[in-house]
Amino acid sequence: MEVNKPVKALILGYGIRGRAYASYASTHPRDFEIAGLADPVAEFPAGAKYPTWKSWEEAINAGVEADAVIISLPDRMHHKACLMALEKGYHILLEKPIGCTWQECKDIVEAQKKAKRLVLTGYVLRFAPFYKKLREVISSGVIGELTSVHHLAAISYGKAAHAYCRGNWSVEAKGTGMLVNKCTHDFDLIEWWTKGKVCKKVTSFGSLFHWRPENSPEGAADRCQDCPQSVREGCPFDAYKLYYDRTDLRYHFADESDEAILKMIETSPYGRCVYACGNDSVDHQTVLMDYDGGLTIILEMESYSQQRTRVTHFYGTRGEIIADERKIEILPFVGDSTTIIPAQNGHHGGGDREIMTEFVKLVRSASPDRYTKILEAALESHRIAFLAEESRYSGKTMDCVTGKPC
Repeated sequence: MEVNKPVKALILGYGIRGRAYASYASTHPRDFEIAGLADPVAEFPAGAKYPTWKSWEEAINAGVEADAVIISLPDRMHHKACLMALEKGYHILLEKPIGCTWQECKDIVEAQKKAKRLVLTGYVLRFAPFYKKLREVISSGVIGELTSVHHLAAISYGKAAHAYCRGNWSVEAKGTGMLVNKCTHDFDLIEWWTKGKVCKKVTSFGSLFHWRPENSPEGAADRCQDCPQSVREGCPFDAYKLYYDRTDLRYHFADESDEAILKMIETSPYGRCVYACGNDSVDHQTVLMDYDGGLTIILEMESYSQQRTRVTHFYGTRGEIIADERKIEILPFVGDSTTIIPAQNGHHGGGDREIMTEFVKLVRSASPDRYTKILEAALESHRIAFLAEESRYSGKTMDCVTGKPC
């Protein structure tokens, strides 16, 4: 395509991620243009000059002039939507996970090779200025050769209750487990930090520890609105506390007004008691990875945290690095310690904006060989995540080369 024309894209799914990507059109109109929106329930922008559909299939088959498709649909729809979009010849920005099974991921790789189109996975963190700077520091060799990495993905009790207990990812059979849905971001970062090294073995442990019916407080009702005040007062997961008294989770909803939030609590799944949601997704999980050369990595995913953050401790032969998404502390064994505070602006620290900038550049570049390498690199994080899940289910350590138990 002509480099001076904006990339025109259909956006399939106008939830929180679809809205985030769509906003790029208003801030970068010379680079990106919305060709149409599809969502079965969302309210579309008033006065939109592009077509809208309730069905994403109708959007893909409508024959609208577009260069690309952004897929921000529920996880279980990624596979079908991506294959259809590739068959139509579109470039794709695909929200993670790529697929809900390893086979679905492989199907998409084969289709991408055939179509010779871009499939960029929505790994926004690797595009965020904070993580770009962190990778630069690690690659500089300031702490020597990495010996081990301890990485904590703290979800926060409010976000976890929202998404993985009450919400779309509460039941594994409806999409993927919490590790694949949430932590493919983290596996991608790990693969980015360890570029050139190969994960040889992986083992994992995790469970649904607390949000179970037997842990329900005495006298609790199935919905927060019906729960006795005495029980609600002592419950940190009370929907009124999380959505009405606080406002930090309201961005998940198109209408953030008090009136809409109260109605949501009274009528939607987000007003259910966390102990009566029928959920089976884990609420905590630990993954241990063994890389060639002796490097070991621990990834810990935790729901019951106060803050929603990622904290990573890198140990090297000449020092340490501690990063907490705000600052990067460099602690060499020889010389002075230093602290770097990268500038951050926007959702995911600017990652949402930067991935769209990269997506536009890649679509304009028309580089089929590079497109294949980009998707194959993204696949590695999924491969390790799925093997970690297999380890959790089976109780066995998995060989990452053969894909079988050790």
